[in-house]
Amino acid sequence: MKETGIYIHIPFCRSLCPYCPYNRIPYDEALLNDYVDALIDEIRFYGTMYRDTDIASVYFGGGTPTLAGNNLKRITDELRIAFKKIENFCIESNPSDINENTIEILESCGFNSLSIGVQTFNEKQLKAIGRNYSPDTAHMAVRKAIDSNIQQINIDLLFALPNQSNKDIEKDILTVLKYKPNQITYYPLFTFPYSEIAEFKQKESVQSPSIFKRRSMYYFIYNMMNKYRYNRCSVWSFQRYSDEKKYSSVTRERYMGFGASAGTYYEKTFTLNTFNVHEYIKSVRKRNHSVALSMNFTQNLSIYYDFYWRLYDTIIPKKRYLEHYSYNIETHKMLRKLIKTMKLFGWVKEYKNHYSLTQSGALWVHFIQNFFSLSAINSIWGAGKRDAWPQKITF
Repeated sequence: MKETGIYIHIPFCRSLCPYCPYNRIPYDEALLNDYVDALIDEIRFYGTMYRDTDIASVYFGGGTPTLAGNNLKRITDELRIAFKKIENFCIESNPSDINENTIEILESCGFNSLSIGVQTFNEKQLKAIGRNYSPDTAHMAVRKAIDSNIQQINIDLLFALPNQSNKDIEKDILTVLKYKPNQITYYPLFTFPYSEIAEFKQKESVQSPSIFKRRSMYYFIYNMMNKYRYNRCSVWSFQRYSDEKKYSSVTRERYMGFGASAGTYYEKTFTLNTFNVHEYIKSVRKRNHSVALSMNFTQNLSIYYDFYWRLYDTIIPKKRYLEHYSYNIETHKMLRKLIKTMKLFGWVKEYKNHYSLTQSGALWVHFIQNFFSLSAINSIWGAGKRDAWPQKITF
């Protein structure tokens, strides 16, 4: 690989939000230190093989990666030693973990981007989804981030929350706009069968909105973002300035994953580390890695995978597949059919050099993601959580 991204998974959280599907465990300082030791060993191992590969971006996710505290400096220092060229350090955090010390650590590590999972400034809705902080804490966290030397601040918000109305959404948007963050990302509340929110949904008081209500909410958000001149940069995200670098956790073309449950995509192969933190530490100590499963990608599968993420970006460059795969997008049988169908439904518009998703097209990518992609992710992550070393996952 000439160039790739890196994903670092820190699975520790002070409290486990019931709606979160990601691999996470309760915070334990001693276990966290052991985990970071293993993580550094894993980075060193892959660094010997890929030292000359350019690392275009590094993304720390979780869990709550800022809980690693001073260990973040150990990890970022090791990454800079292991890889010759590395840039764009990004991290996500919980509002209750943003304070002067956290900001100081992030600045000393050279983080360029910080995403804060505010989700909502509505106290009742925070409680409904199990968030253990107040709106005041969220405000304080955003203020500290905006006032820091970190160049790019993204604020995550949620829609399709229990009993949420468009008026609630409007209030959240107007509140966050006062801080003028570089980017606002507005996700729907995804529900996975193995997450605790699935149990909450059985109660009438926390039922999620219907598909029609979700459409109304999405269009409302979309139109408000346009009104306040935040430009769409993905299905969920809106930027203050269109020439800024986009903050994204998912659209890297290739990536190496370090940590429990981290995936690695080499274009021809996808690998997945064990989800179990204790097994991860043991495996790295014994064999320098913790790969539990792998899957081969044909060229066509790689093209479809890439096409899916370009839809997520909402922009599909026409020359992309010719440059990357020696395929013309207009002559590739399946892509041609897909684009023709999307144009027929008004989901995509054609321009000279690219195709662009329309408002309704972005909405339907969201619905398709719910029905198909999340089902596959649910199968993989559910199996990974049940069994540290699954022999096979079928979905």
